[in-house]
Amino acid sequence: MNQYSNAPERFHRTKKRPGKGRGHALLALAFIILASVTAWQIRPLFANDISVQDEPGLTSDFAGYPGNPQQERHSQTSNDATPTQAATQTFTFAELNAMSNDYLLLVNPWYAVPHDIAGNFVRIDGHVNSLNPNMLIIEDALIMLSAMFNSAASVGFHQFRVTQAFRTHEYQQGLYDQFAGTGIAARPGHSEHQVGLAVDISYEGVNIGNSLQGDWLMNYSYRYGFILRYPQHKTEITGIPFEPWHYRFVGQPHAFFMTHNDMVLEEYIAHLRNNREITVFVEAVEFNVFYLSHVDESIEIPYGQTFWASRDNTGGIIVTAINTNE
Repeated sequence: MNQYSNAPERFHRTKKRPGKGRGHALLALAFIILASVTAWQIRPLFANDISVQDEPGLTSDFAGYPGNPQQERHSQTSNDATPTQAATQTFTFAELNAMSNDYLLLVNPWYAVPHDIAGNFVRIDGHVNSLNPNMLIIEDALIMLSAMFNSAASVGFHQFRVTQAFRTHEYQQGLYDQFAGTGIAARPGHSEHQVGLAVDISYEGVNIGNSLQGDWLMNYSYRYGFILRYPQHKTEITGIPFEPWHYRFVGQPHAFFMTHNDMVLEEYIAHLRNNREITVFVEAVEFNVFYLSHVDESIEIPYGQTFWASRDNTGGIIVTAINTNE
């Protein structure tokens, strides 16, 4: 089992050595105080460095959304469970496929948009800044997008806005015809915008690909379940040129893992397919991620454990479960 932890490095406990003088302790204390004062004094010199901004508070997309989203999360309960033997329920591949939220659908030049997209589409209007308030997006993605924009505003970036969200097949066809031969628009049926989980983000008056605002998005979007979908050094894998404005919602545990392991969605799905199970830590919450690749496969979920499933659009099912074991 592979695992990734975003938690800070654990402190190592060591036994206290005897025979240390008080003078040494006072000297060490003085050094720490001097170092702290010096660090605080030079801090303004780095005020324009995005990497030293305080991290925004983490909004959870699994421990109770604000606004009561419609995304169904499944939790099994039973009166038959005992302390000595945890009761479980078996879910077949077909059952998991039916309850898919489609967070992890792979859509690219080689995998087309399925005809039966899951999720509750809602209007952006009144939630985030946008060029068109009538644009639609999957509700869970909008909730986390709003949290991300609010967090950006808390550090001084107030002008993020959405320029593109969900697109119909007809709209995508129009764009494709308009930019034929340029590679700017994906073929109809092969655009992530048709899934309702992708947004194009701009910032008033700046080039999002070369700005502090763009750096903030790249540094912090994963904390809200979003990934930069088409990074510059992954174009051969994604099949799409660098798009610093295009962000895709996949959910927090997956965004954490992909970002910290420098993976795009294509690589992440391949990693899950090869490893079958990984563990991801988001702050203090442990997630177990399982991959089912065949219709004859099933999985046992303990009663009381919250989980959700997503098709990957390559024939597999990805199950994400919150580990509540103490």
